[in-house]
Amino acid sequence: MHQNCLLVTLPKPQCASRVRQLLHDQAPGCEVLGQPGDCSQAASCRWLRALPPHQAGEVQALLRDAVEVLEQTRHAFKSAQLAQLRKRTMRMLETLSENPE
Repeated sequence: MHQNCLLVTLPKPQCASRVRQLLHDQAPGCEVLGQPGDCSQAASCRWLRALPPHQAGEVQALLRDAVEVLEQTRHAFKSAQLAQLRKRTMRMLETLSENPE
């Protein structure tokens, strides 16, 4: 039987504790993790493992394509949500480029 886990990545470790308290009644049995290593299933969890180098490159290429499409269509679709998505995606791409693991 699988256990539901929620990985909370917030700037303060006590935030995970607060989320754990809030979810106690709403989602009994849900494991709230402050860090990926806190998961009892971390060793076998495919979500917490680093991507193989060829897949990491594919993800970066896909993100670059998405940013390019969003940039090209930003005048056609005047949407604050799309602008924010483009900016978040660009930041993620920059972060991935800085941390090539």
